[in-house]
Amino acid sequence: MDNRLERFVKSTNLTGLGSSPGLVPEKEEKIHDILMVKPKNGFWTVGKLNGKSKDSPEAINSRLFVGNLPAAGVPLSKFTEAFAKYGTVLDASLHNRFGFIQYDCAEVARRASEEMCGFLLEGSRIDVNVASERRKKRNPGEILESVRKIPRKQVSDALIIICNRDIRSYSDAIIHRLKELTIVCDSFFWTENMPLHQIISDITKDGVLYAVVLTEASAADKTINIHVLQGKNPKDFRDVPLNDGFDLLERDFKKAQAASWLLMKVLTG
Repeated sequence: MDNRLERFVKSTNLTGLGSSPGLVPEKEEKIHDILMVKPKNGFWTVGKLNGKSKDSPEAINSRLFVGNLPAAGVPLSKFTEAFAKYGTVLDASLHNRFGFIQYDCAEVARRASEEMCGFLLEGSRIDVNVASERRKKRNPGEILESVRKIPRKQVSDALIIICNRDIRSYSDAIIHRLKELTIVCDSFFWTENMPLHQIISDITKDGVLYAVVLTEASAADKTINIHVLQGKNPKDFRDVPLNDGFDLLERDFKKAQAASWLLMKVLTG
């Protein structure tokens, strides 16, 4: 083990990297180093950034800005562990409610930013960006506009609104099942600064038939939240057992298809 890594393990009480859940996603060979070193005279001396300035494009593109950290604080060791599963961490720092993670590779930083944004850390859903591309948070109007621009084949039948990135496998399974029912789906990751009722209102105007809202609780309970958007009596069905929800959607979708076919017959004579 690298001496710097060994010192860090001892100082943070991370005994036995092989058993640390924060460092072992699935297999031991995926463990990455946590070097925790500072650049000397402004230059990195380890990893793939060896010889590069800390302010070089390579270093900045390999650095993450992490915002919305818990108000009560988070241990540096836990903060670092959360990101170490993606690649070698050269350094990490915390500053009140934000922090930085320095990887030695831009590709690793990019992947970590995409997968860790929205991650629940010590009860707070963090915001993660590559430091060179850090953007201001979009206002609700911009977010709604991005929903409208979701690529569609004509108009989708359902929009799957996913409220937690950790339930991606659950949402993928539901999308697969709906496709088997020939229901065309789009999916969208929701965050707390998006007015959910406005998103549902907008897609209703677009002619989308259903909004399916998936939360961490619904994944744990194997339930589904369905908003039937069209027709004379739009309805909401909350915490419906999964199979019952599929049956409900299948029946309603067949009715919608039949109504659409009749309307087409009337219009075409």
